Amino acid sequence: MPKITVIIPVYNVSQYIEKCVRSLFEQTLEDIEFIFVNDCTPDNSITVIERLLEEYPHRKTTARIVTTPQNSGQATARRYGIIEATGDFIIHCDGDDWVDTDLYERLYNTAIYDNADIVICDEIYEYDTGSELHEIQSLPENCKDVVRYWYRNILGMFCHNKLVKRSLYTHNDILPYEGLNMWEDNGIMMRLFYYGNKLSQIHGSHYHYNRSNINAMTAGYGEKQVMQMIGIAQHLTDFFDAQPDSADFVKTVKALQFLAKINLITDKFSNIERYRTIFPKSETIMSELDIRAFSPKGKIRFTMVRLHMTLLFIMMFKLYNIIK
Repeated sequence: MPKITVIIPVYNVSQYIEKCVRSLFEQTLEDIEFIFVNDCTPDNSITVIERLLEEYPHRKTTARIVTTPQNSGQATARRYGIIEATGDFIIHCDGDDWVDTDLYERLYNTAIYDNADIVICDEIYEYDTGSELHEIQSLPENCKDVVRYWYRNILGMFCHNKLVKRSLYTHNDILPYEGLNMWEDNGIMMRLFYYGNKLSQIHGSHYHYNRSNINAMTAGYGEKQVMQMIGIAQHLTDFFDAQPDSADFVKTVKALQFLAKINLITDKFSNIERYRTIFPKSETIMSELDIRAFSPKGKIRFTMVRLHMTLLFIMMFKLYNIIK
């Protein structure tokens, strides 16, 4: 049984996949399973992976390419990888990103030494103009506490910088919510953290998050993606409501609901009514929310919504789009 399974969704990443794969195949940890999930990519990404497998023959026995029946998005790709995984631990890597060569060895050794269910590493955001270190602040040592107080100390619930014991997935039947590709990582990680016990962190080895890929799901999103975020928030609402200690997570659930629905406030006056009717009680969390949850533009939107200046923000957004 491999020590780690790395799941790599592959779709339209031919420009980046070689750098990603080389960083994976050159890991100092040898006992790794790589599952490349071909989400019916129309480019030559798979050809690049197959060529690199010839360059790294020692990885041939532990690297697999699985193909989805049709292009379905990140949630389905991750789902395939999780089901296929056989490693003691699971981590995800997007095909346009890359990792330091000692990252997975350090994550694994920390997990074993600390008997941790989840181990987190820092990220480096990679822009065309340079790199930006995102060092995660000190977190509680209990996974559930991260979720319990998430609304006031928001941790990015990315799959790519968190090594997770595979039994957390299998014993609790955790798979991505089907058909919801925006915030799919929130849908996965919130549940994993709820069931997890020991949490550890490492510093000094990094996941390199490519922020220059304009085709990436998170590079920009519209109304369809916002409704998917709201769908994830609804699933998580139902999940936490069903738990025996649901009262401990009321504020986190409200935060998820609010952070999802506030993205309806753009340049459309028609969305105001939808914003008001979706998760209407979630606005009570605004005064306790961690402001770091928002992008620079998001901070402006949040401030104006909180000050009941939503109409003015929409007018400003309209004007901005006209000028742009």
